[in-house]
Amino acid sequence: MISVLIPTYNYNAYNLVAEIHRQLLKSNVSFEIICLDDGSNSSQNDLNEKINTLSHSKFEILAQNIGRSAIRNLLAKKATFDWLLFLDADVVPVKNDFITTYLNQISEKISVFCGGIAYQNHDQNQKYLRYKYGKKHEEVALEERIKEPLKYFFTGNFFIAKEVFKEMQFEEKLVEYGREDFLFSVGLSEKKYAITHLKNEVFHLGLDENKIFIAKTKKAMENLVFLENEGYLEKEKQKLLELVALVTTLKMNFLLIKLYPFFERKAEKLSSVWYLNLLKVSYICFLKKKVNE
Repeated sequence: MISVLIPTYNYNAYNLVAEIHRQLLKSNVSFEIICLDDGSNSSQNDLNEKINTLSHSKFEILAQNIGRSAIRNLLAKKATFDWLLFLDADVVPVKNDFITTYLNQISEKISVFCGGIAYQNHDQNQKYLRYKYGKKHEEVALEERIKEPLKYFFTGNFFIAKEVFKEMQFEEKLVEYGREDFLFSVGLSEKKYAITHLKNEVFHLGLDENKIFIAKTKKAMENLVFLENEGYLEKEKQKLLELVALVTTLKMNFLLIKLYPFFERKAEKLSSVWYLNLLKVSYICFLKKKVNE
């Protein structure tokens, strides 16, 4: 019936697996849970080994790191059942009927579902840029997600028919953080597979320190420029690329290039989403200039 697939890297996924396992047992369906560590060599894997004590569940460690896209493809290849639930390791379901909500959607006509992302409103989270960014750009009302289904497709919580995934897969040239989710959603759209958004969120728990999150954001921008240059994306399908094209036409790109280190420092120091968004645009301008040199 359902294969739950969880990639992890230097993270204790046991609590997530235990909760999903509890809900699956309650739902009384055939299932398996597969968790793969992507060659992190982390002490967290001692805790993850407990996953192997749960019924129909297994945890394995890859000998070497293969990247965010390849590990998801590998998980799908290992899956036994016809429906795949992909979850990031650093999430936890918001609702006790999380699994049931997805199982109730199974249909021959609809084959891709996205449950959404939420963030816990703890005071200590306010210092994290990752939290502020997530609250503003990822924790979006269902009505808004339905209006822009590609934009709000997140790989950290989605449910897909295995036959559809076989047609798609993640682009394995994207090894590091960022934009594999958007590229996957564009591919679904091109193949006429609609993404159905549901109110079935998970809390995102893994909040990186500002410096780490900014570095990941820059890597995501590098991936975005790579995808455009390699012909995987057209700028008309990505608002950031559209904005950069407009800025370049107005000959403002050279000013932004000079300012990108300033935006980066401000984003980190102030935990500012505003400066982070400016950094994204200015860093893409910088990357495009490098490509054209």
